[in-house]
Amino acid sequence: MRRDDDSLATILLVSRLCADGVRPLKASEFWSLMGQTNRGPGDFLNLSQAELISEQDLSEDLAVRVKELVGRATALAFELERLEQSGIKSVTAFDEHYPREWLLRLGAKAPPLMHAAGAIELLDSPGLGVVGSRDVSQAGGDIARDVARTATRRGLPLVSGGARGVDQLAMDAAYETGGAVIGILADSLLRKLKRPEVRRAVHDGNTVMCTPYSPSAPFSAGNAMGRNKLIYAQAALTLVIASDDGAGGTWSGASEALKYGYGPVAVWRGPGEGPGNAPLQERGARPILKPEDLESLPDLSGSQANRPESPRIDTITQPALFSGVG
Repeated sequence: MRRDDDSLATILLVSRLCADGVRPLKASEFWSLMGQTNRGPGDFLNLSQAELISEQDLSEDLAVRVKELVGRATALAFELERLEQSGIKSVTAFDEHYPREWLLRLGAKAPPLMHAAGAIELLDSPGLGVVGSRDVSQAGGDIARDVARTATRRGLPLVSGGARGVDQLAMDAAYETGGAVIGILADSLLRKLKRPEVRRAVHDGNTVMCTPYSPSAPFSAGNAMGRNKLIYAQAALTLVIASDDGAGGTWSGASEALKYGYGPVAVWRGPGEGPGNAPLQERGARPILKPEDLESLPDLSGSQANRPESPRIDTITQPALFSGVG
């Protein structure tokens, strides 16, 4: 993959590959740096430490850190090549196919870098999100499958997190009906790609698996919360199948999406729902009483052909992108 300076510099500044004791920038630090200096990241490739301090008003500690990070180009190039040989692309916010909705909906919480395998162009599409408990009931599992079939009928990718339970049931149903799948992972992308069914789906060209974390990063609760934001931001609408009340990843992700407007949220109100579903409706989630109700929701009424093209990063206003930095 050919990279321009902005894309290369972004990887150097934020990637946790080949960190060698230097702390890569977090998303909030990266976007804050871009806003503070009013420069593209590619400009940092050629600025000296003294220029970063005198011209860009960086602290000495930050200037040293930036120079150390952009100085690891050779070592990082080998790692990126190794990943690409495994079928994994490293995509920055300055690259084609990076989801523009992540920038528009998440602002400074959007990851500057992600890793993806498969049909990466699917990330340009709106999708129907499905989330819920790992320990979903039989009735809830049936609804997850029905919703996945609805996504296939509407020509929308199914967006989910690839975890056991609701996520996997919905994704399997999408595969069975010839649908497309966007899997946004909170655990190791490399390990996920070792599963035969995932390799087949990726090879067939109807699936993309992606993560904002290192491709080998293990699951953690913090990673899951960060991943949940991306599901809601990617989807035209996300349906919560079953949630606990007041606790758990599904509850936290849906509550946060409702509070901060990461994306439209609906909640299943029928057989198989969880104890948290009614409280989520009270917080503003749209109730869905039968799978056919999804067909008439305005969020899903437009096709990809009718969807306005999302703006590229250089056309997004700074207040929208850097809101919440700090």
